[in-house]
Amino acid sequence: MAESHQLSPVERTLEDKVNQFTIYFADHWLLWVNVISGLFIALSFAAPILEALGYERIAHVIFSAYRVTCHQLPERSYFIFGHQVALCHRCTAIWSSFFIGGVLYRFVRHRLQPMPFHWWILALIPAGVDGGTQLVGLLYEVLPPWFLTGFAIVVWASLTVILYTQGVKQWQYYLFVLMFPLSMMYVHLTGTRFSNWELRSITGSIWGLANVWLIFPMFEESFADVKEDMLRQLSS
Repeated sequence: MAESHQLSPVERTLEDKVNQFTIYFADHWLLWVNVISGLFIALSFAAPILEALGYERIAHVIFSAYRVTCHQLPERSYFIFGHQVALCHRCTAIWSSFFIGGVLYRFVRHRLQPMPFHWWILALIPAGVDGGTQLVGLLYEVLPPWFLTGFAIVVWASLTVILYTQGVKQWQYYLFVLMFPLSMMYVHLTGTRFSNWELRSITGSIWGLANVWLIFPMFEESFADVKEDMLRQLSS
């Protein structure tokens, strides 16, 4: 029988340091998530302010970095002092509400249960319909209406059959799938539509808060388990 490997004093010290850091992060994960999300949204607002103050190079670096996360269309973005924020209306609302939700979560972190996933799907519908109908309107200008509407109906019917055969009973999933043909038909009947900053902000905020409600309680439970394991290793 092979002998178990004994850790050297250096290896043991290193392992203990890693475990101690893991315990620290498990205790303070909410603080760091809020700091990171807060910095992310703050820098998006800092870009136009810095540009207005004459720090154009720094503002350009921030704006360019945020391009990988957002389309940054000027007509769908806020402006401060005549300069564009680095995120669009909806992304600004998502990340702002995510940060605010994270700050508020501190007061309910030991009582709030994760949002059921089917309710998270429901929270996604407003943003999906608002943004999706804009995209559909543009597609109707380049593709035949009968093709797009027919495609939406086929997708809806196929997904509905899949959900039913898999035994899915929550109505939120079926409503989400139904939004495909309904959105297509709405645009087909009313023509191309464009959202406004109010709708983008409201729908983005709903989804941002829903993400906090879904994810943070899961993090709380997972990091509690991680901390328990690390404490057990340190005491062994």
